[in-house]
Amino acid sequence: MTKQNLTTRSRYRYRWLLAAFWSLLLTLTSLGLPQSALAEISKLDKAAIDQTRNMALQALNTRDFSKIEPYLHPTFTITTVDNRTFHKVPEFEQYWNQQLKGPIKEIALDVTVDTPRTFLSPQTAVSHGDANSTFYFTDGNSAKMPMRWTAVLQKVQNIWTIQSLHFSASLLDNPVLSASQFQGRVLATIASVGGLLVGAVGMWLLRR
Repeated sequence: MTKQNLTTRSRYRYRWLLAAFWSLLLTLTSLGLPQSALAEISKLDKAAIDQTRNMALQALNTRDFSKIEPYLHPTFTITTVDNRTFHKVPEFEQYWNQQLKGPIKEIALDVTVDTPRTFLSPQTAVSHGDANSTFYFTDGNSAKMPMRWTAVLQKVQNIWTIQSLHFSASLLDNPVLSASQFQGRVLATIASVGGLLVGAVGMWLLRR
């Protein structure tokens, strides 16, 4: 083998080793650094995300929606269990208060969070979990409705804001619908009984 061939092979080997080194370094960087960075973000921002969730829950339970406005993204979206979508706080507040003008006297909401959270980026997180709504009716009865919720949060000016919030529930487990159906049956029964009484009184008068 000539000296020129040895030199050429040495160059190729050097280039291959250099390329392999940089490839390995980039792989370790892409696999190692983001994971540790996301773990650090999760530790540092967990309390802030919990604070946002607690403020949203408090706003719903007390109907004081001024508390949640600082924690809402400028382009937020809220989707309710009846497939209504809201982008403005006054509109959602009006909708929520309207729920309490019928047979519902009060709504108490409690949520739990599935773990772990998912960080799509250092400024974006996805949370989801269970929600239990307790409906207190004007007739003194109460009922619970289990739901699921999913929220996308974005960090804006060091505040974790709600970018989107979605609630879902089973159509077969709806205490409000059940209460309305029950009231409808009661009213139908009262109307039937009233009709029978009117008819009986009329017949009695005609026979006199």
